[in-house]
Amino acid sequence: MSDNRIVLIGGSGFVGSNLRKFISRPLVVPDEHEADLTDPESLRRVIQRGDIIINSAGYANATDTSERGKALFETVNVSGVRNLAEVAAEKYAAQLIHISSIAAMGRWHCDNVTEKMLMPLGSPYAESKLAGERALDEFQGRLPITILRPTSVFGEGRGLAKTLCKVVSKGIVPLPGGGAARIPFTYIGNIAQCVELSIANDNCCGHTFIIGDETSYSLLSIVTGLAKALSVKIRVVAVPLTLARFGVGCLQSTAKLTGRPPIMDSGRLDTLTNSVSYSVNAFRQATGYKPHYSLEQSLKLIAEWYLGTKD
Repeated sequence: MSDNRIVLIGGSGFVGSNLRKFISRPLVVPDEHEADLTDPESLRRVIQRGDIIINSAGYANATDTSERGKALFETVNVSGVRNLAEVAAEKYAAQLIHISSIAAMGRWHCDNVTEKMLMPLGSPYAESKLAGERALDEFQGRLPITILRPTSVFGEGRGLAKTLCKVVSKGIVPLPGGGAARIPFTYIGNIAQCVELSIANDNCCGHTFIIGDETSYSLLSIVTGLAKALSVKIRVVAVPLTLARFGVGCLQSTAKLTGRPPIMDSGRLDTLTNSVSYSVNAFRQATGYKPHYSLEQSLKLIAEWYLGTKD
């Protein structure tokens, strides 16, 4: 086990807070004011020679297409990543583990997608994630870098997990396309496991990996598993995709008027209706990865969290 300090940037976000929960090694976690990606001097005050840096910080509102959102994507997800790598290289850090996203590969609708497969990008968020990865190319030879691309992350505290629990709890569950689409959901505990396996691992330095569960799951199996975990009997109602898209459009229009976020938006609907699976073979070969949490275990933990929030 490495004796290097492990510094987590972005420890207050969904991914970062769960890395703190699941990673067994001691972490140094500066707050967002102490280590601001947009302020290189703050990074210089935090990072020391020999540190292993995990970057889970970023602007992650993937459906934001506003001018403000585009500016944040560029400032945080691209320039901020470059700032962090520059300071890490200056300080002779031992490793930078950058948590990116499969969004950097474009939107796929097929099986066994691998790291080298790229599609045209369809959103400012996706463009910023790929640009952030490419910014790290400038530091080849100066800094050992590992880029991790998680698949669709869910877990306690995630908005989509809460939405699914809320819908399932009502007993009648409308599923677009009958829930046939296979979703690359990955429990956050498995993502944390992948990050931990990457720490001080020479097989990971200089490489980009897809990380996540070893398979995709049908939306129907996720919903029925969640119902079991919540001890709820459900009736599934298959909804034609055209009708589902119309309904989501109405929800989003209403949300604009009320100022409250809709229970479902077009981005989430796309996630739940497009089948895709990603290969984690490269990461498995580099690290011996075998996910700790099965779908059943993950859904049980999410159900327990959701029921606890209702007290």
